[in-house]
Amino acid sequence: MSADILKAKKQLGEISMLLKQGKLLAAVATLHEAVNFILTAALMKHELQSFTEALDKAAYLLVNDRGLKKIYPLQLLYKPGQEREFFTALTDLYAFLQENLADEANAHLAALAEYRRRQLETGRNFLQGEETDKARQIFRHLVDGARTDADLKVAIADLFLQYGKYDDALEYLMSAHADNPESAHVFNKLGMLLRKSGRLQEAEKFYIQALERQTGDEYIHFNLGRVYVDMKRWKNAVASADRALAINPDFVEARKMKLFATKQMGE
Repeated sequence: MSADILKAKKQLGEISMLLKQGKLLAAVATLHEAVNFILTAALMKHELQSFTEALDKAAYLLVNDRGLKKIYPLQLLYKPGQEREFFTALTDLYAFLQENLADEANAHLAALAEYRRRQLETGRNFLQGEETDKARQIFRHLVDGARTDADLKVAIADLFLQYGKYDDALEYLMSAHADNPESAHVFNKLGMLLRKSGRLQEAEKFYIQALERQTGDEYIHFNLGRVYVDMKRWKNAVASADRALAINPDFVEARKMKLFATKQMGE
């Protein structure tokens, strides 16, 4: 059995789960793709029969979905042998849902963003009041609802870092790194954290990895230079400052760092 046939069968089997999760648009898109495969693939008789049975079940679930009935004015029908007509109806339905669910999706995203902002602010207030355990609880609950959101984890790490909670910040940054191992931004944040906690060699390694992914960021060059200043490796600090200034000649802090490191080399 080909990989395409297995994929289409799997898609038909996913319709029930997607509808139970309230993912109506995803369910229609998945069913639409599976029906398109049935129409375009050269299926043997027994394969087509197997697909017809699975499609009949998936179509029944979609047609009788309460969420769909509330918003879609047309009756959706499927009968074995009428796959092309059903495909056309699904195409119209998908276009309708894209247009009419967009506002709802945007409103949901806006509400989620506001909820996160308020929870992050609450966590910040707990950290400011030295109620670290309460802040941890708030942040843990936030991440439980978005386990692969690297940006959220970086935002939480920034708050812990701001209030000197380096171990907590490192935990969230390492988790963000696992979610997005190619992110120069996460590497840069890890370098900042490790430098502030005195782990200079580790910080250097993370900054170098960040620059391997984003060579044109003057701030990463500058941050690496600060590590070299802490290490008293003055030539390296000057070289990092020069690279930052080559990208941004008006980078005042990089120029100050170069002057300081150059002066130390002469003493």
